[in-house]
Amino acid sequence: MKEKRRITSGKPLEKQIKVDYLARTEGEAGVYALVSDSEVKELKFNIWEPARFFEGFLVGRMYYEVHDLVSRICGICPISHMTTALRALEKATGVMISEQTRIVRHILAQSQIASSHIIHLYMLAAPDYMGYDSIIPVISEHPDIFKRYYRMKTAVNKLSTLIGGRALHTMSVLFGKFTRVPSRKSFLEVADDLKAIKDDALETVRFVSRLPIPEFYSENIYVSLKGKDFYPINEGRLASTSGLDVSEDEYRAHFTEQQLPYTNSKYSALNGKDSFMVGALARINQNFDLLSDDAKAIAAEVGFSVPNHNPYLNNLAQAIEIVNGIDDCINLIDAFYPQKEEPAFSIREGEGGAITEAPRGLLYHSYRVSKDGVIEKADIVTPTAHNASNVEKDLNLLLPTISHLGVEEITMRCEELIRAYDPCFSCSVH
Repeated sequence: MKEKRRITSGKPLEKQIKVDYLARTEGEAGVYALVSDSEVKELKFNIWEPARFFEGFLVGRMYYEVHDLVSRICGICPISHMTTALRALEKATGVMISEQTRIVRHILAQSQIASSHIIHLYMLAAPDYMGYDSIIPVISEHPDIFKRYYRMKTAVNKLSTLIGGRALHTMSVLFGKFTRVPSRKSFLEVADDLKAIKDDALETVRFVSRLPIPEFYSENIYVSLKGKDFYPINEGRLASTSGLDVSEDEYRAHFTEQQLPYTNSKYSALNGKDSFMVGALARINQNFDLLSDDAKAIAAEVGFSVPNHNPYLNNLAQAIEIVNGIDDCINLIDAFYPQKEEPAFSIREGEGGAITEAPRGLLYHSYRVSKDGVIEKADIVTPTAHNASNVEKDLNLLLPTISHLGVEEITMRCEELIRAYDPCFSCSVH
């Protein structure tokens, strides 16, 4: 790619960075920037994925339909949308789930997070640093790497399928319960598969740590759920590295959204002013002590410590979370003895919100339900909608530090930074 330069009399050299379609991401987005002498003259992070209006068409639907509908927001993290919607609706209608349902939902969510991270690291992010445009040449030139990816993906998908009936858009997850819970024997068989890929997961951390990831410092605010006795996935306190520590019910008192003219995704802000980062790096920065022993050990082996302020290293944080997720699932399955349950409940009118950790970060759902079980209001904020403003902020910080490079290299660094956030643009314009 040739450098695009524009020189006008008496003016400094300008470099134009333009990406119409950002490859190896979920959904559609682009970037336009104009840089001159280490100064960003113009920058637009344009998520041009068409709006999808989920919040609008949920109104008027029955409460028991919502979790299946919102799972179609995303083909990569449908379990997160299902679980978050169910938790919000159960709170709104006063329904309490059993401890067994809570544990099985947690295992299911961990299987999806591991699956999503594996896809992102091997299929989307790694080619950036290996000198390839896609995963295709990796398959033939580095078959060992692809085989490792395939073994891991197969094992975690098997766990998702065991619980949900299929790996994506699961069928067994219902309001207040599951249609059925797998037997202990079935769970233990899948746990053996997870144990078999544990070395692959550890090697994934080493593999990602060896990639030539750029050094970049950004004093980001990190927001995630914060756990007390366990690594938080489906529940926890809503916390930030800037001092926020509240219940999920207080989300709307601290987080706002605004619409910008050049993007279809809303931009989120903390306390009306600050952008922030969500995702694996945010979770680990706030919950490092709650990782499994092996996850902490492999982090130390590759030199990863917290607090970490390099957004490119969200990739490495995801790799560490794969190890933690495998350990978490194995431990929960080992202690799990399924019981037959036939929960019965009645619903009431009300309003409730819930937050979970999707693979890409903080996911918020809130609903108001009538006495007849009809949805009167829906409010959904996804991880990429949370991250969009911070991506733009980080690009503004990055560009002056690399403005001396050629346009092709600058463009690649910007793409790598965005992909490190593991964005889901389809989710962001729900």
